[in-house]
Amino acid sequence: MRIRKIALIVAAALAVSAVGCAKEKGTPDVSEKEKETQEEITTVITEEETTEMATEHISPVETVSATLNSQITVNRTIGRAEGSNTIKFPLADLIEDGDRVKSFTFTIYSGDGGDIGGFKGGCGIAVDTDCPAATNKGWYQSPDFSAPTQGSYGEITWEVPDELKDYIHAGGEVLFGYWWGNCESIRIENVVCTYERTREVPVDGMGAAEVGISVNYSDPDNTIHVPLDFIPDKVIPQVVTFKVSAAGGFGKYTGAFGINSSKGKYQSGDTAVFTNDSSIELVWFVPDKAKECIAQNNELVLGYWWSEQPSVTLDTVSVKYSQGEGFTGEFPVMTTTAAPEDNAAVQTATVAAAERGFRTADEIVSQIKVGWNLGNTLDSYNTDKEGLETEIGWGNVKTTKEIIKSVKSAGFNAIRIPVTWAEHMDGDTISTEWMNRVQEVVDYAYNEGMFVIINMHHDDYIWFEPQKSSYNGDSFRLKTIWEQICERFADYDDRLIFEGMNEPRTVGSTMEWMGGTKDERSVINDYANDFVNTVRKSGGNNAARTLIVTTYAASADSIALNDFRVPTGGNIILSVHYYAPWKFAEGSETAFTESGKDEVSAKFAELKKKFIDKGTPVIIDEFGCVNAASTATRCDYYKYYINNAKANGIKCFVWDNGKMSGESSFGIFNRGALTWDGDLLGAIMEGAK
Repeated sequence: MRIRKIALIVAAALAVSAVGCAKEKGTPDVSEKEKETQEEITTVITEEETTEMATEHISPVETVSATLNSQITVNRTIGRAEGSNTIKFPLADLIEDGDRVKSFTFTIYSGDGGDIGGFKGGCGIAVDTDCPAATNKGWYQSPDFSAPTQGSYGEITWEVPDELKDYIHAGGEVLFGYWWGNCESIRIENVVCTYERTREVPVDGMGAAEVGISVNYSDPDNTIHVPLDFIPDKVIPQVVTFKVSAAGGFGKYTGAFGINSSKGKYQSGDTAVFTNDSSIELVWFVPDKAKECIAQNNELVLGYWWSEQPSVTLDTVSVKYSQGEGFTGEFPVMTTTAAPEDNAAVQTATVAAAERGFRTADEIVSQIKVGWNLGNTLDSYNTDKEGLETEIGWGNVKTTKEIIKSVKSAGFNAIRIPVTWAEHMDGDTISTEWMNRVQEVVDYAYNEGMFVIINMHHDDYIWFEPQKSSYNGDSFRLKTIWEQICERFADYDDRLIFEGMNEPRTVGSTMEWMGGTKDERSVINDYANDFVNTVRKSGGNNAARTLIVTTYAASADSIALNDFRVPTGGNIILSVHYYAPWKFAEGSETAFTESGKDEVSAKFAELKKKFIDKGTPVIIDEFGCVNAASTATRCDYYKYYINNAKANGIKCFVWDNGKMSGESSFGIFNRGALTWDGDLLGAIMEGAK
């Protein structure tokens, strides 16, 4: 055993030496004598029992318990009429399995700005089927309850009965119902869940630091950054405690946690604590996704979004940590963290654009006046047609140069060409005939000097879904499709823009049009990175090309926006689809009311704050209203919508599916006759001025 111990020490020393040299010069030269020594060491070690070669470090386990608070912003409206007076939210967006829920608080606003008065409603929650307190199998419905409100605002808290707490799991849903109040409808802005978390955490040590940094919620950067230089290198933060104080009672503290490093950034969902105290302790159990960012130059981040105190101070921070993979027993082996395979290509996007004289994504969006969608054409699928004939499978005429010239002459300087690829592939290979036709239509617009967007459209309905179980296969196919598109359009300049996905979602799921689940939104972020990395890696103009990414289902719901992570590297546009107010857009209501205007204005302001103000330009590349309201009302809608979006830095693309009347009649242009609805066209152009 003495020989073995010496051999291990020498091996560790050589490993350190080799890595250090490699950092400076690449692979070091090895002398014959060193080779002999290494061979001797290898021989000695392999002759011993491999299980005795090194003792694996097992961190001591500590039980850590804390009361936590998570918040989701939902901005959903419900009425008090039966059938439309309840809404459900997935618990997975608020808790993890093993957490014990204590309460939910729903922040509500009057739908019309009036006094809510006395609120009457109820709550429900999914429970295990063996829960003795369940009111129905797998469900608990609370008795009706009343709560006071403060004019047009209210905070409605439901204390979860103790007899339910051991039967609630993250896979369920919580229900909020509005039975009665002075208002016809209420808007639920956010949901806060208070819960207890107890975890067995590996802990090798704890470090703490006095910080004393203040931040104002109105600061452009309303976050506090704390270097993690008060804990050893190559350890993993497990639990972080932030002690925060203010000049007076917080009322409600809202913020978030994060980790930044040379490897990447992670930001948690929002936390929200109701308290009248002037000091609070915020506990963060560091999730695995955040731990993946641990590398070099690590720093903790505390975000401060709002409370009744404009400024707060982070007094101290403490971190419980465990040894990381860089430790092997008591012999620390030097390691380096490699950047992701495609990171180098991604990081050169902005530089590549400057080298080629390409416009940035910001510049392109600023130069777009207003856009038009060639809808229900190259995106058609599941028709009675085959091959190139699918273009007319949903009732539109074949696209011609004259059609695109008319679009340009009407005043549109950008066109979105939705394309469905799945029905035109042999295995993973796109049909040459179909690719040629797509290029032909692209050229019609490109040669007119327009900005042109092409995408992967109804593939998200046919085969593509944001599930972890299908991620590997779907990611491969996504990348394969975009590799072929990149090759075909490699020489086009910055007026050609690629949009990775259309409305990526789990078709038929409960949350399909409500922002998705937390896991689904996470997978969408992975797909967005796959798309961007694939295009950048193809090189040439594609390394600099402006790209469009989107949220789950292209949703503008706050919950989808909050969890979306914009890929790094620059020249990225975020797109959402926003048919709002929905009942007016789809035709069941025919008045574009003041509350409807307020709804779209608030959403545009939210998009500006969350993305544009932070450096990511935004477009809405689908919106519109069907032919149900009067022409004058529809004109008012288009003009107001486009003008208000523009005021927030957002440019819009009108959805036109070619249908001028009847169900889903979003058409404004008769392509066969080359005639426009002049009133609507005039309103669109007036709004875009």
